[in-house]
Amino acid sequence: MPPITKPIDTPSAHPRPAVTGAAGAYRVDGAAVPPASAARPDVQISAIGARLGKAEGAQAGTLSGDQVRANIDTINYPLTPENKARMAQQVPQPADAAALASAAAANAYVDNLGGPNPFAGLSREQLWTVANDDSGTFTTNERYAAYRQAYDEEQAWRTKAVADAMREYHETGKLTDFFKSALAHFDTLPAAEQALYPSDYAADLGGKIALDFNYYTHRPHGEPGAAAGSIAALHGNDDGVKGMLGLPDVF
Repeated sequence: MPPITKPIDTPSAHPRPAVTGAAGAYRVDGAAVPPASAARPDVQISAIGARLGKAEGAQAGTLSGDQVRANIDTINYPLTPENKARMAQQVPQPADAAALASAAAANAYVDNLGGPNPFAGLSREQLWTVANDDSGTFTTNERYAAYRQAYDEEQAWRTKAVADAMREYHETGKLTDFFKSALAHFDTLPAAEQALYPSDYAADLGGKIALDFNYYTHRPHGEPGAAAGSIAALHGNDDGVKGMLGLPDVF
């Protein structure tokens, strides 16, 4: 996930409620709000159904890949102390106790990315609904936490899928089972995440599955025969095989 080096824009979709109190302990329209450092690491985001519904309603139609990437650029901001402090001042909508606790938990996560992500447990579709919300319902740090959770889940799947693919290749000379797994995985992704992939990604995987190519024999459909070398031998290591997997860098 490459860092974003351009200046960031702070979303301002809604007027901020009145914020009073000393730094680190403040009140929003009379309601006490815990600072990011005070948020418990085991805080779980709950009771956000209404906010998810509002965010979904604000996202008219299916987002294009360019729109999703623009949203990622907005929330994937440089995590300097100054930027984090500024983003932590954002107030979610509505500014009720549950939403404020959610925002505080997201602030705490951004302060310590090695800690638990408060959006763990949401579905992939819900994560992208939060990440793509530019209505002010969710704060930038909530959106970033949701995006990072989707990213981490994708990286976990890819790590296992690549390991399985290498094992399949070394045992059979094929990658057909990997392509089937990749297509099945792609089909489970929400439309917003699918939009980040090449438009012909699913069709390309389908063609590779149908071809059932053996990279040892250089023959399709299980046809008999032998070849002098393999893709790995041609490249000198497994990097050549991994290059055949065709996993795009969508994040």
